[in-house]
Amino acid sequence: MALQPLSAGELAETPTLFASFMGYVDRGHKTFGQLLAIYRERSKTLHVDDDQANDLRVGRFMDDMSSSRWKSDVVIRIGVFDGTLLVIDGIHRGIAYLACIEEGISPDRLPALHVAC
Repeated sequence: MALQPLSAGELAETPTLFASFMGYVDRGHKTFGQLLAIYRERSKTLHVDDDQANDLRVGRFMDDMSSSRWKSDVVIRIGVFDGTLLVIDGIHRGIAYLACIEEGISPDRLPALHVAC
């Protein structure tokens, strides 16, 4: 499995396997940018005891990435479904990485971002 570098801009536009997330249900697959928007909205009202899918881990991942406690690269994995490339693994890590970038943290201070092909 080869690792390819990925930019934050490319990540934001990359579609994931998720069509629903944190109670938001839709038909189409969501990009990382769309999932981050849903996370920002829903995480304010979701209590940890009600977080059955452990989606609030995005906040912990953000803290670890921005404080240099995250010790490995951020790797997302893609799969092909009916001819469409979708991210199938690393979605919460990718949301956290994108959130750090949007909060003004330089990619130089974050772990390297890769896609596994």
